[in-house]
Amino acid sequence: MPEKEKNKRKFFDLRNGLKAVDFRNKDYFERIDDKEKSLYSPYMLMRYVSSCSSKDPFFVEHYVEMVNECINKHCFTLGKHKKLLWMLTAMCGTLQQQFHPWLKPMKRVPNKSLKKLQEIYPTWKESDLETLDKVISDREFEELIEAHGIDK
Repeated sequence: MPEKEKNKRKFFDLRNGLKAVDFRNKDYFERIDDKEKSLYSPYMLMRYVSSCSSKDPFFVEHYVEMVNECINKHCFTLGKHKKLLWMLTAMCGTLQQQFHPWLKPMKRVPNKSLKKLQEIYPTWKESDLETLDKVISDREFEELIEAHGIDK
């Protein structure tokens, strides 16, 4: 690739990166230049690697399970250690080149009852509000709204 095009790029070279992951090339990160290292996003690569469109269910399951076990659990904790995250990602390869399509993250469906609970209890954690929303009955929820004077 010409030097001018290399400097203008805004994204990590996925084609070579995914190929390096598939073939477990753990030293690939050391061989790329500093510009390419700055473009590397462990989260984005993790999203690509975890999806595999193969006719063999072994490969599909392998990538999902390995990426979840090796990278997903630690991606944000180890965010500053890009080389380590690269090595963990490269561990997930199957020594066969695969096609890895992009999977869009799921959109969160707005939950009206959860929003009302946030109005009532603004200092509560979201996880606590979600738990309350699951365990409270519709009748109890309506009584709670009426007691706090919130419009339905």
